[in-house]
Amino acid sequence: MPRWTTIGTILVSAAALSLAACDKAAEAEGTTSASGSVQSNANEDLFNVLGDASDLSTAAKLMKEAGLEKTLEGVGSYTVFAPTDEAIAALPEAERKALESAEGRPQLLALVSQHLAPGYISRKDLDDGLARAKGTVRLASTGTAPIEVRKAGNDVRLGEGEDAPKIVGEPLMARNGVIYRIDRVMSPPK
Repeated sequence: MPRWTTIGTILVSAAALSLAACDKAAEAEGTTSASGSVQSNANEDLFNVLGDASDLSTAAKLMKEAGLEKTLEGVGSYTVFAPTDEAIAALPEAERKALESAEGRPQLLALVSQHLAPGYISRKDLDDGLARAKGTVRLASTGTAPIEVRKAGNDVRLGEGEDAPKIVGEPLMARNGVIYRIDRVMSPPK
């Protein structure tokens, strides 16, 4: 291939990467998308954004107790499906207490791992994927099973059935990922 063609290909590739980075930066800074407004703090990590959300304080506490604080503060990107405080409070009291005990740590790890997907999945990416896949996609999780995400009418639900957790509110963007509030706790696979 002639030298100028190679240089042209490199410049076009660099320009495309720059535009993609600008789009990602604009999204991280909270630019509104077709799906609605986005709440963002592009300078904060996932753990701090999670802890700063007044309705996600219990999820932040459980993530810390599970030892995921450093992971969510790190350089890797994640998508967090965080149950609201109200969703966690709806768990049976014995189950909540078990999750907070030393003996319940394995169950806590299984539970919170099932609420994390590796990578940065924006709402636009999620909506586009659901449209292309005719309403259902499976996301890898850091737990033992994938997270099934499906479109149910106007709702986006995680798992099967009418009582499956649904995404509520707008996503919270962080420098290393995105947080979706959900209205129920996802059970880890048996």
